Amino acid sequence: MDRIANILYRPTENHVGVIYRNGRFHRLVDPDSLVFTIPWFESISREIGLDMHTARVSLKDVYTREKIAIDLEFKIFYLVDLRKVDAAHRTQVLRFSSENAWEEIIRTQINDISRNSIFISQTFDELSTREGQRFLKRRLSSELAERVQGFGIVLNPRFGVNVVNLQPNEEFRKALMDASAASSLGSAAASRLTPLQDLLRDQDREKALSNLILQIASAITKSGEVPDVILPSADDYSSDGISRPHRQNLNTPNITGFTVVARKPKSIAGD
Repeated sequence: MDRIANILYRPTENHVGVIYRNGRFHRLVDPDSLVFTIPWFESISREIGLDMHTARVSLKDVYTREKIAIDLEFKIFYLVDLRKVDAAHRTQVLRFSSENAWEEIIRTQINDISRNSIFISQTFDELSTREGQRFLKRRLSSELAERVQGFGIVLNPRFGVNVVNLQPNEEFRKALMDASAASSLGSAAASRLTPLQDLLRDQDREKALSNLILQIASAITKSGEVPDVILPSADDYSSDGISRPHRQNLNTPNITGFTVVARKPKSIAGD
């Protein structure tokens, strides 16, 4: 800031000056402008730079259309120009104690836009594609630029907001991993049961049941534990061989010589 004889004033390079007269806002001074001021009546309240700023915003549990909770991280590029402030917001803006106030406005607005406007209208699969990423950048930048311009915050309406990270939250990722592991274990167990299924497929019910019991006994001999296999009892079949709905308490074969102990359920495959 240049003051000459306390009469002439020029703002610091790339800054906008704020002049008060008799304790009230009077005017703004453009960068590189040299203006006259009235001693004792006019004072230089502050100067706000026109430099580019960066805000990093992290959001947790933002829900998509199909209720998938995702975690987000944005990098937002903006500048503050007091000459763009709406008259309705000018008094409020001039009272900001620091430039952090503008960043807080950005954080509040991007949080509201993300949770209540954009992500809730899209599926996670749609957002995860390259086209989805381009859509997010355009839509987020445009909506945020429109909302904050009245406070003198200037964003590029196409490239102001960059999505640095977008992924399901930790609980959802763990659920996906658990589901994947369960699917792998189930497939492995099913593949090991294929020979038994082939053996039983072409046999009558009594012979198939007998062979199945022998297979269970063999599994017990190997593992020392009884697999949790639910077999139909005689009451589950009518005289014509048509199965009836299972009851809550089904009978299981009693294999002499083996003790059933309380434990975690295991399949015939030993899983």
